[in-house]
Amino acid sequence: MNQIIKYIVIVFFAVLWFLGCSKDASKYLFDKKILKDDYRYGDLYRLSNLRKFRVPVDVCEQKEITDKKPIHLFLAGDSFTEEGRISNENFVSKSYTRGFVAQPNQALELDKQTQNVLIVETVERHLRERFAQPWRGWDTLHVPNVDVPLVDEVMNYDMPYNAELEETIFFGSDFMLFFKEIKAWINLNVFNKTDEKVRLSADGQHLLYYLDVDPGISSGFVPVSDGEIDTLVQHANQTYAYYKSLGFDEVYLSVIPNKSSILGRDLGVYNDLIKRVENHPNLQFPIISIISEFEKGGASVYDVGDTHWNCKGKYIWLDKVNGLLRNLK
Repeated sequence: MNQIIKYIVIVFFAVLWFLGCSKDASKYLFDKKILKDDYRYGDLYRLSNLRKFRVPVDVCEQKEITDKKPIHLFLAGDSFTEEGRISNENFVSKSYTRGFVAQPNQALELDKQTQNVLIVETVERHLRERFAQPWRGWDTLHVPNVDVPLVDEVMNYDMPYNAELEETIFFGSDFMLFFKEIKAWINLNVFNKTDEKVRLSADGQHLLYYLDVDPGISSGFVPVSDGEIDTLVQHANQTYAYYKSLGFDEVYLSVIPNKSSILGRDLGVYNDLIKRVENHPNLQFPIISIISEFEKGGASVYDVGDTHWNCKGKYIWLDKVNGLLRNLK
C-alpha cells in the first residue's frame, strides 16, 4: 500500500512539473477549460486580488478587413501589441512582422516587392528610457547567424520550468481566488496595504501599476525638464532619419498613455510627457497619437483590472493605424 501511495505521489508531482515546463500542454488545458488562466481578470487584479476589480478582461470581436494593401508592416511594440492582443488580421497590410521594442539587434529584412512601414510603439512609462538615446532596436538589415558549439549550448541550457505557471495551476481557480480576496480585503481595510506592485487612485476607483505612479523615470508625476523633452525629440528625429535611410517608406512613433496618466491624475501633478513630445515644434517623427481620444474616453478605454487597453481602446489605435496605411501613397 505504501508503495502504491509513493508512486501516486511521484506521478502526481511529475505531472505538475511537466505542466510547469510545457507551455503547449498547459495551453491545451487552458483551452479546454480544465485549468483557469489567472490573467483572465487582468494583470493588476492578479497582483492585488481586490474583489472590486475582478472583471473579466475584454474579449475583442475580430473585425474582418477585406481591403488589404500591398504593405509590409513592421511593428516594434511592447505588451499592448503583443501576440494574442494584436495580429496581422487587425491591419490592412498584407504582410506583418513584429518584434519586441526593448530587444536589441533583431533581424530585419525589407520586402523589395512592396512598401515597408515601421511603427515604433511604446507605452508612456518607457518613453524616457527608450529615447534617452536614438532607438536602434532593429540596428541592422541582417543579423548574422552565429554557430554556437554544442558544449556551450548544453552548458547554457535552462530548464523551461515556469514557477508562475505552476502557481496558476495550484491557485488560479475561482475557489482559491475567494481566499486570496479575503486576505487582500483585510490587508487593504485593516492595514491600508495592497500588493507592492499596484496602487489605487486617490478616489479608490481605479487600479494602477506602481511604476507609473511612484517616483522614478517611469512615473507620470515626476517633473520632466524642457531640456530633457528637447533631447527626447532630438533622439526621436535621429531614429526617424535612420530608419528612413534604411529604406522604409514611412516610419511612425506611437506612445500609449499610462493608465495612471488618464485615471490617476488625482495622485499628483501630471507631467504631460506625451503631449510635450508630440507637440514639440522641432519634432519630425510622424506620430500616431491617441492621448486626446483616451482622455475623452477615460475609464472606458482600459480594462478594469489590467494595465492595458480594452477593445475600445485597442480599436481607437488600430483605426488610426489602418487609416494611415490606407492613405499611404
